[in-house]
Amino acid sequence: MKTPKEYFDYFTNELSDLKNDELIERFNGAVGIAAFGIARQGYLWALRNQFEKRGIDFSEVGDKKIMSYANKVDLVNNKIIKRITSTE
Repeated sequence: MKTPKEYFDYFTNELSDLKNDELIERFNGAVGIAAFGIARQGYLWALRNQFEKRGIDFSEVGDKKIMSYANKVDLVNNKIIKRITSTE
């Protein structure tokens, strides 16, 4: 069984090749998923790490300790903002 760090390294390699908009698509793909395990922990850790490395401001959905995957987001001027959804 792999450790969270091994999954982090694996997903870091995968995510580092993505453009910023593709990284946001990956974040949005993780929204609403209730499952959690070692692989997912490594994946989400790698995702947040990519935001940090790229200087993307993700303060609207997280900080150094926790990240919320409750809402889909958009990237505007290198800042993650919660996506506004229509109630119509």
